[in-house]
Amino acid sequence: MAKKKNAPVPTVVTATSPAEAYEAAYFARKCGLTPEEALRLMREAHDSTSAKRSGEKRKG
Repeated sequence: MAKKKNAPVPTVVTATSPAEAYEAAYFARKCGLTPEEALRLMREAHDSTSAKRSGEKRKG
């Protein structure tokens, strides 16, 4: 029996600013990733840092 091929994972394309696209392309080249993977990693990192900051209290 033949093995099933893995189905490609659908990607969600969202609007990207030119600066964000440039940074993702640079990061992808430096790390050997695709631009989509680099953009996803950058956005995940940004989301996790903003979530941490929202829970912090401001010193006054």
